[in-house]
Amino acid sequence: MILGIDIDGVILDFERTMHTYAEMYDFLILNKKGVVNPEEFDYLNRYNWTKEEQTKFLNDYLLLATSKTSPLPLVKEALTILKYHGYKIYLITSRGLIKSETKEAVKQVLTKNEIPYDDIYFSIKDKVKLCRALKVCYMIEDNPKTIKSLSTASINNIYLRAKNSEVILNNPFTTEVNNWGEILRLLLPSNLKDSQTYELILKKK
Repeated sequence: MILGIDIDGVILDFERTMHTYAEMYDFLILNKKGVVNPEEFDYLNRYNWTKEEQTKFLNDYLLLATSKTSPLPLVKEALTILKYHGYKIYLITSRGLIKSETKEAVKQVLTKNEIPYDDIYFSIKDKVKLCRALKVCYMIEDNPKTIKSLSTASINNIYLRAKNSEVILNNPFTTEVNNWGEILRLLLPSNLKDSQTYELILKKK
């Protein structure tokens, strides 16, 4: 079985890191009044920033935020358990489209935190096309626009929804979750019989 997994906001807590940098940049550097588009997923478009201000933000903080980003809680353990059950893990990300040098920074963070995966695909504009080519059984994603595209293409997806992200209702191809424990409950059989192995994985430092 093959899983496609987004990186930012799903493996790494990058979206929340960048939202925090954006809020501080807007308040402390630009002296502006905060979010003007609260429903917008993209941190660049949540504020009343000029193109020049957006570019400066990316130049100053994209690589910095990547180096400071931590994995989501227990993602390493969850992926280890999924691989133990025979899943192939393909990381699929648009990283590299804005700044190519962030690809190496992401790899370094993944290596540093011992995140297991089988392959990684950078600079992907069309995740639907790649998911079809790889024949993924589920794509795990946090961007509501991508979730809608996957659903329209009849690709099963798991929506790891952040607190303020759009709620997507009544979609037969989408299952909303809030953490990696819920993802495991969805992907693994209900009659698990190897609790000692799971306990070793969960308690490993």
